[in-house]
Amino acid sequence: MRNEMTMYTLKPIVSLPRTFHHRKTMYEMRNIYEERSTDDHTAAENKIVPDITDQVISFLKSPLPEYNVLEARQEKILAQLAELKKQVATLSGFLRQTNQAAVVDKNSTINKSQVPINVNLIVNVNPKRPPYFISALQKLWKDTDIKVKTYVHSSVNEGGSISYESVTSSSKNNVINLSLIWKDVEDLELISGLHSYYIIGETNFLRYLSRLINSHNYESFACTEKVNTTDLILDLCYSLYFEESANKKQEILSLIADKLNWSAEKILDIADVAAWCIIKQFFSNKYPPKLKKWYKACEKHFV
Repeated sequence: MRNEMTMYTLKPIVSLPRTFHHRKTMYEMRNIYEERSTDDHTAAENKIVPDITDQVISFLKSPLPEYNVLEARQEKILAQLAELKKQVATLSGFLRQTNQAAVVDKNSTINKSQVPINVNLIVNVNPKRPPYFISALQKLWKDTDIKVKTYVHSSVNEGGSISYESVTSSSKNNVINLSLIWKDVEDLELISGLHSYYIIGETNFLRYLSRLINSHNYESFACTEKVNTTDLILDLCYSLYFEESANKKQEILSLIADKLNWSAEKILDIADVAAWCIIKQFFSNKYPPKLKKWYKACEKHFV
């Protein structure tokens, strides 16, 4: 065994005192690691839950008097609302019947107050655009005779190929004596007055004829929507004369088809006459497929 020897003893770098003196502080903090909480919340929780449960059960078994009063008031209000609803339904039915009776009386008054008319009209028509609507009105207006006499103006070589029903005497209430002059004009012209003011266009002439006779005046309809739809169809028909784009024309025809709302039970009117006439003049083979059944029905009734 070797003997170990040290050369010298090292001096400590830091000299600490043998005893430590504690400083005096204001207070000492509790050691949270040594002390444990002795509070027990389990008992309190177990006590609270049964108390709430007991209160709910007690309330359900014997509710407060205020709730009984509120429930009775609610039932009374519901009964009053049911009675009010019944009265409103009865009143609504009564008003509906009254309105229907008023419309019937109004229409009856209009028909009875119609004064028989006998008018003489003169129109200039281009032979290339025959006014098919005249023959349609002769078939459609059962209470009116439209007597047509045709003449040929020097501006054209011959008249149109269309012929109209010839009536010499009439027992109907309304008589329209129509002098039709085949002439080189751009659009139909109705001559009115001594100063030869013209009403231009077939649709405008149809409006004029409609207003002459109350029983056929579409503006006297009780349904405003029906009046507006008829006006729109007439305007669309008139716009086709000035539209140059083929695609745009087809769009207008499609819109007319939607507005006509054709069905087999529908009664043909002035809007159908205007649309049928312009299609027969310019689009006899180029109208939208959804107008096919409608067009056949018009051909059956008007030709």
